[in-house]
Amino acid sequence: MSDRPQPEPYGAAAPGDAPSAPPSGLDNNRHRRGRVASTAALLGLLAALAGWAWFATENAREGWWTFGQHVAIGPDGEGWASIDTVGVALVSVDVATEIDGVSPPTGYEYLVLDFEVEATETEQYRSCTVEVRDAEGRQFLAGREVPNGDPYLSELMCGTSDPAEDPVPGAQSTLVLVPVGAELVSVRVDSNEFPPAAFIELPLPF
Repeated sequence: MSDRPQPEPYGAAAPGDAPSAPPSGLDNNRHRRGRVASTAALLGLLAALAGWAWFATENAREGWWTFGQHVAIGPDGEGWASIDTVGVALVSVDVATEIDGVSPPTGYEYLVLDFEVEATETEQYRSCTVEVRDAEGRQFLAGREVPNGDPYLSELMCGTSDPAEDPVPGAQSTLVLVPVGAELVSVRVDSNEFPPAAFIELPLPF
């Protein structure tokens, strides 16, 4: 028998080499299990974040439902809208390009709103804000960026603490600065003393 060294079988690992890799099927299974575990962990994290967001916003949702503006009181057949002891009717609406010599900024105009107000419980003081709303949901507050002084009020007087000396006037007017060409749809009358979530909404005759 020859003493010459014999060649190693094809594919055999040489001394000191790392063992050969496992069959490809086992490797694929291992990677598949890793991907499944990562996906499950990601879905669990997303579910936890969604649950946290729901609880974090619960107070905000409840606060809006209790106090947010979502109970609109509209006018009756005679044009009066009433909440508690206050009744308001929109008598007329006019557009003005100048008030007491003052013109509005370029692209804007003044909206003159004339109201009739009734307060049956005058001992309870109430002031009512007036806002005009357009079709895009924008609201324009009366008394802002407009000329001050009679006969225009920044807020409607909806009650008084001294009916003898300071009675609630029946006829009241406000000025609202609105964009030219805006599609104005309604007037909102609101007060901190109104029942929660309720406000008066009167349609505009445009």
